[in-house]
Amino acid sequence: MHHPIRIRALLRFDLALSIASTALWFVLEGDATAAVAAGTATFIAALPLPYAVICWLTDRAARQALRKAKAGADVGILALLRDTDTLLFRRRLFSFGEPHLKELAPEGLSQAALLALAASAEQGIDHPYARVLCDVAEDRRLRLHRLSAASAVPHAGVEALLMGQTLRVGRLDWLADEGVHISAELLTRADQLSIHGLAIIGVALGRRARGLIAFEEDLAALSKHAVQALSELHAKTLLLTHGSRRYSTALVKALGLTEARTYADEEGIVRELQLRKAHGSVVALVTQAGYPADAIEAAADLVLTIGTKKDEAAHSTRCLVLPSLSSLPMLMTAARRLAHAYRSSLRVALGSFLLLVLPSFGLLHAAGGPFVPPLVSGIGLLLLTLLSAVHFWKNR
Repeated sequence: MHHPIRIRALLRFDLALSIASTALWFVLEGDATAAVAAGTATFIAALPLPYAVICWLTDRAARQALRKAKAGADVGILALLRDTDTLLFRRRLFSFGEPHLKELAPEGLSQAALLALAASAEQGIDHPYARVLCDVAEDRRLRLHRLSAASAVPHAGVEALLMGQTLRVGRLDWLADEGVHISAELLTRADQLSIHGLAIIGVALGRRARGLIAFEEDLAALSKHAVQALSELHAKTLLLTHGSRRYSTALVKALGLTEARTYADEEGIVRELQLRKAHGSVVALVTQAGYPADAIEAAADLVLTIGTKKDEAAHSTRCLVLPSLSSLPMLMTAARRLAHAYRSSLRVALGSFLLLVLPSFGLLHAAGGPFVPPLVSGIGLLLLTLLSAVHFWKNR
């Protein structure tokens, strides 16, 4: 955890305070023995032992919380996690297993022909939908087309040439941007399927959409419980998806998230993220292991990776590796409780410091009483250190 004051600085302050006490009482009393005794008592009373013990207990408790959550990170990252109030989630985090082909909605051709077109374009593409399309086409023994100039368009789809015509498979808004005509019947059907939480891709040959393909993804029950726990911690949970607004809204409702952010590229999300940070929010991106780093990850205050990642990421000051999404609410709760215990214990330590140092400096003698012996200051320091430690453990 981050500690606001260094022990070395407190020791220098302690030494200066002790010298000041010795000099003051030597000038006022003219008794070197009494002045040295007052300076020694002040030095003992002002030792930052309670603060050092609180810092040590905090770091120890932070390491225990990280081990319990099986998280790989430096303990200092818990201070950033404590202040996190906005979480951006990748959609794939909530999927369980491979998606299922739910519906084929062709227009002007058969279902087999629509599937063959889509599978032909998706050959060799490393994406869950592409794997499903190719597997289903193989199971149905469909004959795939030979394509040329095939290429993937990031966050949009795939395009290739088929007998001189452009074959595109991907998001409907991307198809529309490319000048593809999508009939009112297909758009209506896409809305109906999206409302039920199905992911939709379109298939276009030339300037006309030839049909829709709907996929269903199983949502992990543990993910829903994790989102609910995060909501109870008053954290805003935002879903990042390339799907349509209706599809995103259906997912948000099913998972219990705060809202969704649909984007065609990363620039829009980065601008919104920077705006939230400018208004004082601490934003964390929650992503899965193996997902390539992007502009969103670079702009976030904290990156939470679910799964395993490179070893050096475990020691990054802004990257936290968690074994599962369910570990996140538990660790956020631990970070906030630990911060509360740390702050309240510091207040106790400060009160103890004033309670012990002022009499040791000579306040009682100035009021007509005796100097506080160094032994009494030492015993008082140990008792107040013990009090601070007990207070920390009760509130952690």
